[in-house]
Amino acid sequence: MTKKVSWRKVTTVYSFKDSKTVRVFGIARVSTEKQAKKIGESLDHQKEVLKNWVNSKSSLHAPQRWELVQVFVENEEQDGSRRGRTATKREGRRGLAKALELAKLRLIDVVIVTKLDRIARNVKDYIDISAEFNESGVALVCLDLDIDTSTPDGQMIMRNHANLAQWQAERIGQYSIETILRHLSQGRPIGPPPIGYRISKDVNGKTTFEPDPIHRKHVEFIDQTYLRVKSAGKVVDILHQKGYKSRRGKTYSKPQVSRILQNIRYIAKQEHNGEIYAGNWEPLRTEDVYKTIQAIFKRNRLTNHSPNSSNRHYVYLAKSILKCSNCGSTMISRPATGSGGKYYPYYMCMKAFKTNGIDCEEINYLASGAVDDAIIEILRHLHLNPDNVTDIIKKANQATASTIGVLEDDLDRVQARLKDVRTKIANLVEILTDKGMAGIDAVKEKLETLNQDESELVLEENRLKSEIQVEKVQAGTAHDYIKTLQLFEDYYVMNQNNRERIQAILPRIINSVICQITDKKKGIGKLKIGLFGRPFNRGENAELWNKTLQKIADECYNKKVLEENSGKFGTKAYKKREVSSCGGAPVDSGKRYYNAQCSQEVTLATPVISFS
Repeated sequence: MTKKVSWRKVTTVYSFKDSKTVRVFGIARVSTEKQAKKIGESLDHQKEVLKNWVNSKSSLHAPQRWELVQVFVENEEQDGSRRGRTATKREGRRGLAKALELAKLRLIDVVIVTKLDRIARNVKDYIDISAEFNESGVALVCLDLDIDTSTPDGQMIMRNHANLAQWQAERIGQYSIETILRHLSQGRPIGPPPIGYRISKDVNGKTTFEPDPIHRKHVEFIDQTYLRVKSAGKVVDILHQKGYKSRRGKTYSKPQVSRILQNIRYIAKQEHNGEIYAGNWEPLRTEDVYKTIQAIFKRNRLTNHSPNSSNRHYVYLAKSILKCSNCGSTMISRPATGSGGKYYPYYMCMKAFKTNGIDCEEINYLASGAVDDAIIEILRHLHLNPDNVTDIIKKANQATASTIGVLEDDLDRVQARLKDVRTKIANLVEILTDKGMAGIDAVKEKLETLNQDESELVLEENRLKSEIQVEKVQAGTAHDYIKTLQLFEDYYVMNQNNRERIQAILPRIINSVICQITDKKKGIGKLKIGLFGRPFNRGENAELWNKTLQKIADECYNKKVLEENSGKFGTKAYKKREVSSCGGAPVDSGKRYYNAQCSQEVTLATPVISFS
């Protein structure tokens, strides 16, 4: 339930007119990193303005002294680096939080900012913040408006200006949209230049694109080649053979080539919200060529029939954990379509797919059904001895319990000390309340020391709580991993008709799977399953739990539980395409299909399980 703010009393100058010293707390803030380094409304400029205002007040109200207790710069790190911080939300604003805390302790009288939007950019936040200061008897002053909340008129005006600040934030968003539409109508480009162009200025000083003398040739070559071979994959092969590299010096990929071929900017046009706008730059492609390329793309999409929707629901169990044996990249699902739209699920190396096999040794398609079934069969045969498992994790459990016990003892001592410090702070606040400003000098230094002690103890308390949580979560997670492996057979039987659940649980016990083809002619391969991996890197016992999980994998090896296991392994492999002598066009040397029975011989290596 949201706490309601109170406006039953109004903080005025009379609240501290009899005080010898008026304590002022300043807040400096900018929204972006660029503004943090800007001259004018920079953070240093804001600090200077606040300091000058306090000095002027001290001269005006002499002998009453106005003291600038602190100017808190939002998001200023200990090393002096600064970052922007938005005022659209209160979360994470340490300066505001500290000002509210000091106000509740009656340690400040005035909070000042250079502009209203340094405090808040929406009415609700502003009203809540202003009311909280008001309840603590603290005035909120905004220098650019020359008003403060020490009077009812000032509070009314500040609320009106808070409405304006919110309107301004919304207007900036609307202005950005209007700016984009204006630039589009003028032909100015929106967004970064595509490959083949670079940013420039036209004769009127407006932003435009100019052709890049090097990469424009790449675009022109891609167009010419695609019109001839009518395949993005073949274009990638030819680009590699000719030595073409992207702006980052990498191999052109099929998705990248496809984007270049379909990018409307190369005909000096751009699209926004479904509308086409003319651009103010030189085209690298004629409209006729562009239409021809799009027609080829459309024809290719119609030719490459997609599988029937009824067959598309195959769940790839090894998705995200299957790695390429050649380059180590993740294998992705790349189904094939047979006659009548029949669906054939395969795994394929992501890097090989993107670069048409250039950045990988070759393009191999692994039959998903065979690989998934083999993984399941291996896991179903991992019946670990509960007594052996208990002995293995006993040492790690004892170490974790000991560490948590020490941390909890330290936490109890810190919390006891923190309670004592807060009691002393409360007592000093009561003394200040009774004696007023006459007692401030006597307790100020002591209060500052206690506040510093409190801050340090809070940090230590949070650190200890975090470490305890890490140790508990780490131990619990490791136990879950081991229990899942022990009970996988039961879990599989219960969910064999729900492959999504099996897919979700595999990463808990498998770190990676590598399928390596050892004999292409016979279709024989080796499947390696790495159990657990090294999942922990935080906490005092992280390495101990990593080694414990490795010993559980050793247990699988020592008992040789997979000795009788066998499974079907199928691949679809494409040989590397060779270049013919006629114009550099690649020639497809054909396909080979392999289906073979894995041998029953099982080779195990800790912590990797493999069979061939």
